[in-house]
Amino acid sequence: MLDTTSPGFAALIPRSVVATPTVNLDQKAGSIAAIGVTEPHQAGGIEVLIDGDDSLSTRILKRKTTQPDRQRRRPPWLMKMAAITASAPGRIDYYAQSLCPSTTTSVTFKRGTGETLPGFPSQYKGERVWTGSKWLDPNLEKSYIVQIDKDDLLEVENALRHFQGLNVPPGLLSRDTFPLPKGLSNRLRKVSQDCYNGRGFAIVRGISPDRFTDEENVLVFGGISSYIAPTRGFQDVHRELVTCHVLSEDMRPGSKEQNLRPAFTNGRLAFHTDVGDILALHTLGVSDTGGETMIASACQIYNEMAESRHDLIQELAQNWAFFHSQDYYTDGTPLLTNAPGDKLVFQFSRLPITGFRSQGANPTLPPPSEKRLEAMAKVEELAWKHAFPLPREPGDMAYINNLCLMHARSAFDVDKEGNPLPSKRHLVKLMLQDPELAWELPQHLGWYLERVYGPNQEDGGRTEKWQLSVKDESLPDGRIWAGSGALSNG
Repeated sequence: MLDTTSPGFAALIPRSVVATPTVNLDQKAGSIAAIGVTEPHQAGGIEVLIDGDDSLSTRILKRKTTQPDRQRRRPPWLMKMAAITASAPGRIDYYAQSLCPSTTTSVTFKRGTGETLPGFPSQYKGERVWTGSKWLDPNLEKSYIVQIDKDDLLEVENALRHFQGLNVPPGLLSRDTFPLPKGLSNRLRKVSQDCYNGRGFAIVRGISPDRFTDEENVLVFGGISSYIAPTRGFQDVHRELVTCHVLSEDMRPGSKEQNLRPAFTNGRLAFHTDVGDILALHTLGVSDTGGETMIASACQIYNEMAESRHDLIQELAQNWAFFHSQDYYTDGTPLLTNAPGDKLVFQFSRLPITGFRSQGANPTLPPPSEKRLEAMAKVEELAWKHAFPLPREPGDMAYINNLCLMHARSAFDVDKEGNPLPSKRHLVKLMLQDPELAWELPQHLGWYLERVYGPNQEDGGRTEKWQLSVKDESLPDGRIWAGSGALSNG
């Protein structure tokens, strides 16, 4: 579903219609194409902004249509609008450990009965099951860090100059246009194996950001990533942008009017997943204090909950309509899925249910039950309990399996009262997929693959938009808003 509170959303809508709470039901596409939500009516309804023709739908979904003279007809998605009843729940604090007064994460655990969810193992096994304490052993760093030495760095720079000499757009970055020697190529290919079939994460270290310009750093990130997982995912509502710059906007003039998501503040990020197979993060700047990227094994969380709180596992396996800024079926999708080969897929975020700061919960989503709030709180508690803070140095490129690992972030660069301070923290984000190793996902996640990795042109083609730098002299203060237009669950 669209992030309807994003600053640019209103500008996309040519005219508005006041209606009762509605969502666009398109079961075939598995999508909600265009719905905007403003302030609730006094009577408890919701004012919905609906595009009068199908231009917005076409721009977002980029789907073919055989309907003639489409500008004069009501588009198919609008003909299938399905009303839902949305009662606004009480405000829930995004940062709260316990999400409602009668819910607590310190309840006495009920021991498992030995029962399993249909289609799920009783316990997951293998390398993807781990606790963060394991990786705190410094002797294990070599197992998950791919070190780029001086000779490798020279090869990377040669590959960059080769690509620049081609005078082609960044969307053509590939192993062919960013050529690296076989030895380094093989080490990078192993990162993909580690993400899909091993522990679920790895770090490529040794690229100094000071060696390159801002634009070149992003190109190097894209070039190296093409060896790990060559397909790049879209990260914006238009399905064009493949890069996302993650910086805090807390201290920037006008930030209060931007309805910032947690990712673009100095605050802590709750555990969540984004949309895509592999989350890639390139560290261009490091905060003075805090700001660690935390990861946690969803398999470990599942195993512990299945043993002690099987009732909450059952709740997570039900259909949830929770996606904050992505399309979703109106009857929801399970947060837990067991993909072929006993591969746990856990897609989760508390943001659309809790809201953040002045932006309340998504009013088109049904109010969560107390059981669901308890399940959400337990996931957060166990994720932090078993979290591993990824080591970070300027230039690090972290690759994280977004299907089976959750990620979060500690607060950074704040004063004693928790107020934000200026910060150098700057990450560039890509969402990647390796077609050779990608997991087979069930049908109910088909929209997921289509939305992120599918074509975005009516002829079935695919074009990419890159933001190589946050600097933009055409804008009032000389740079873009971080994450502008980007889809994010955090």
